[in-house]
Amino acid sequence: MSSPTRRRTPQFSPPREKPTRWECHCQEPPVLLATYDRSGRVNIKARDRYWNVSSPVHTVCPKCGAEHFLDLPADDALFAPVP
Repeated sequence: MSSPTRRRTPQFSPPREKPTRWECHCQEPPVLLATYDRSGRVNIKARDRYWNVSSPVHTVCPKCGAEHFLDLPADDALFAPVP
């Protein structure tokens, strides 16, 4: 008996755009506070944990202690290219 041949079709996902970095510029290189994307999701790594939160976000730089506030707009104006 012959077994039916199955063809595997490759699963292609649409290319994901790179997240935008939220940084504190207290030193060189800058300290990464979080990343965020067009959907408004903010990704924060704190020690061995990852937090996925939505805007607005308040955080403190672990190096200099400066307070930072991120409030993403509801529209894509923040992500529009500058002419």
